[in-house]
Amino acid sequence: MTAAWGHGVLGGLMVCGLVFLLVFGTLVHVWYVLACGFALAAFAGLDNLSPDDPLAHWAAVALVLWAACRLQFARQLLRMRHFAPRLDKVALLLIAALAATALYAAFDTRLAWTLRTLQALVVASTVVLAVGALLAWRRMPWPVGFFCAGAVLLLAGLSVTHLPAWSELPPAIGPVNFAELGAIAELALLAAAVGARMRLVLHTEKALEARTKELMGAMGTDALTGATSRAGFESRGEEWVRDGRPFSLMLVDLNGFKRVNERHGRTGGDAVLAAIALRLRQQVRADDMVARLGDDEFAILLAGNPARQKLAEMAIRIETAGATPVAYEGRLLAGGELSMGIACHPADGHTLAGLLESADRALHHCKRQRMGPSYAFAGEQSGGAAHG
Repeated sequence: MTAAWGHGVLGGLMVCGLVFLLVFGTLVHVWYVLACGFALAAFAGLDNLSPDDPLAHWAAVALVLWAACRLQFARQLLRMRHFAPRLDKVALLLIAALAATALYAAFDTRLAWTLRTLQALVVASTVVLAVGALLAWRRMPWPVGFFCAGAVLLLAGLSVTHLPAWSELPPAIGPVNFAELGAIAELALLAAAVGARMRLVLHTEKALEARTKELMGAMGTDALTGATSRAGFESRGEEWVRDGRPFSLMLVDLNGFKRVNERHGRTGGDAVLAAIALRLRQQVRADDMVARLGDDEFAILLAGNPARQKLAEMAIRIETAGATPVAYEGRLLAGGELSMGIACHPADGHTLAGLLESADRALHHCKRQRMGPSYAFAGEQSGGAAHG
């Protein structure tokens, strides 16, 4: 019963490793799957074969390969090449020794020397890995913690049940094999260590993404869409106001953008935002500016003093461009249904804040209308949106 239970756990851990491998596709998960597979083959042989069985030495080979794959997996999990390069070289020498032991066990059916060598190499490699783990403790505490707990259980199991005893005694039915339990417990904790490392990587990536957005914002660029950031928009707008330059401000809002995120997720919504920003930039001149002010809100600064008819024609072109479906992962997502509020400097405000307020009132008036154009001019809400 104990053996069957242990084999089932090893099979489950192997499936877990395969899932990690399919999702992330990294080499560290390959070594984990191999370690679980060789451990399952080795302990199945230990539990069912007598030492004089012709196939017994192949169980010993599988056990040596488990130790080698486990060591290779732990090296990459703990990033020993980065945190402890000298210890990593020692670990590579131990892997070479395990490879030589596996080659010897494949041709020599005598088990005693193989198992004694294996136990010594497993203990030595565990000590080396534990020291390397302590050096990486500050950088990834949770993965190191899980690894150290598993190493303690493995060493405890090996201290109670000596592997070389298998070469002298037939398999006993009933007594617990503590070495096997220790190896299984360590593999389970290593799976937890992999999960902790993946969580750490994701957390690091999110922090890096946030830092990138912060830096891009400081440089005046929105990281997602490539449009000007709010800081860049405010800097340009304030400069034009100080210089007394005539210009127009157009606030652009995506109606119903929340539904896009609900249906297609954040990545689908990001694709729509990036496409809308690109289309807005394609409708303006080199001296104009397209900026992203918020989640689904953009602003356009139009240099000069264009006639309202020209502004209305531009708004219609923007509306048409925004309504074009967005290609995303082989599908076409509904484009943005846009609403626009337009204010002109200095007629609708003598400060950038005043212009934003005027354009925002026009935008909300436009969105409240059930009929009429998709744009509205500041100061004309009572009479409806201007047609030019």
